[in-house]
Amino acid sequence: MRPAFLALSLFACLTQAAPYKAYNFSVPIDHFHNETRYEPHSDGVFDLRYWFDSSYYRPGGPVFVIAAGETSGEDRFEFLSQGIVTQLAKAYHGLGVILEHRYYGTSYPFEEVTAENLRFLTTEQSLADHAYFAKNIVFPGLEAHDLTAPATPWVAYGGSYAGAQVAFLRKVYPDVFWGAVSSSGVTAAVVDYWKYFEPIRNYAPADCIDSIQTLTDVVDGILIDNPDNTALHAQLQAAFGVSPAIDNTDFAFILQNPLGGFQGRNWDPSVGSYDFRYYCDNITSPEPLYPPNNYTSLLPKLLSAAGYDPTDKALVASLRNQIGYVNGTTPSSLIESKTAKKSTKAAKDSLPKDSTTSWNYQVCTEWGYYQGGATVPPHIRPLLSRLIDIPYLSSFCSSDFGITTPPDVDRINKHGGFNFSYPRVAIIGGAADPWRDATPLAQGLPGRESTDSEPFILIDIPGEHVWDGIRGAVHHWDQNGLPEERGGGVMPPREIVHVQRQIVRFVGGWLREWRDGREDSL
Repeated sequence: MRPAFLALSLFACLTQAAPYKAYNFSVPIDHFHNETRYEPHSDGVFDLRYWFDSSYYRPGGPVFVIAAGETSGEDRFEFLSQGIVTQLAKAYHGLGVILEHRYYGTSYPFEEVTAENLRFLTTEQSLADHAYFAKNIVFPGLEAHDLTAPATPWVAYGGSYAGAQVAFLRKVYPDVFWGAVSSSGVTAAVVDYWKYFEPIRNYAPADCIDSIQTLTDVVDGILIDNPDNTALHAQLQAAFGVSPAIDNTDFAFILQNPLGGFQGRNWDPSVGSYDFRYYCDNITSPEPLYPPNNYTSLLPKLLSAAGYDPTDKALVASLRNQIGYVNGTTPSSLIESKTAKKSTKAAKDSLPKDSTTSWNYQVCTEWGYYQGGATVPPHIRPLLSRLIDIPYLSSFCSSDFGITTPPDVDRINKHGGFNFSYPRVAIIGGAADPWRDATPLAQGLPGRESTDSEPFILIDIPGEHVWDGIRGAVHHWDQNGLPEERGGGVMPPREIVHVQRQIVRFVGGWLREWRDGREDSL
């Protein structure tokens, strides 16, 4: 899933591993003509893109469908060519499929994107797309085989937002989807999701977290505790390369960008990011790592204004290194978006036809997940500025879409939220996943017994088993894998191997259960 506000997508982008031919399947724009929220209704249809791999398929085999979620389906190619779905297809002679989500990739109901025609972008409409697809699809080249549900068992697999989707698919359409594996599935929609940063605080190296908290407090000490000293504010911003000065909250938002690197970690270095580890190495260095600039001499003054010892050489070095890192790594597009004049366009104007627009709309209408520092409990030293609050984070809902009401999270949480449970739905997630606290594996919830009918698996990996040395699995680490040509050269951590073997085993049990039921009905 894409964090609504952190620069990094919900998981590291994967490079295309294999060229799959794209096909189109026509679905209704509006599956729910009795729902007033979709008025005016539409009788039209549009094409959803899909891809499939029949390399391991044998007649009578199951269908394993990957829900693409909030991105182009092409970004999921490596989940089809390698990883757990590949293992499942190989073990059970199944067909692997990727289905693109409406309003992502090329699967748009309308040529132009406006706030009005985005009304058909809802989770329930997308779930209905998946069910309609499973019940009606005829795969090119496999026309002789009835691969529709329920004549063939369909098992859905998804990670993050798509992980929640597949869990809901199994519960809402139990006669269509025989099973589902929800990997880091965010089954609970949360408006104020300050807990995004809690796994980072609890699992990142302690010295790094202490440095982030202190540097955050320095910034807040200058911007919040000295509210009228605009000259000091401007000096702080200029030290970070932002001149002329911009809104203080916009500036604080830029500074939290490195935190997104934590979610970009992966056990496979070819798809994971080392950015967070590099940031930690910078800000915990006791010595300056960057050459001085015109504002280096101001650092003791800034620390003093924030209530810190200006003679603390290690702290001065930490601040100087943070400035050097942020100046060298912050995307120019992020700075430009904050320094540009606020848009005054009406919400009915045409909007960009891209994944950011689509996910932002879902955030504003159903999901929330505003990740700020303002509501972090007082006893916790936050990792980002307390200036960043929900009104600030949600302001685009009004300016882009004309939405002035909070997201209707009940439309999501009615399926179970943190307590989501359903037969033949596996709940799997990483201990250090920033999205963990939007899943049934959230910290503080009572544990559950893991059974073959309802597997409940938390993946925790010691730092010595992970290439960046940071403990804890992050975002749907069970889903990706290694291509055959790399197998033997690089191996997944033993914990990932163990979890993937469990998945292959219990999905096999689900498929035997389906076959036994079919035989009993004959």
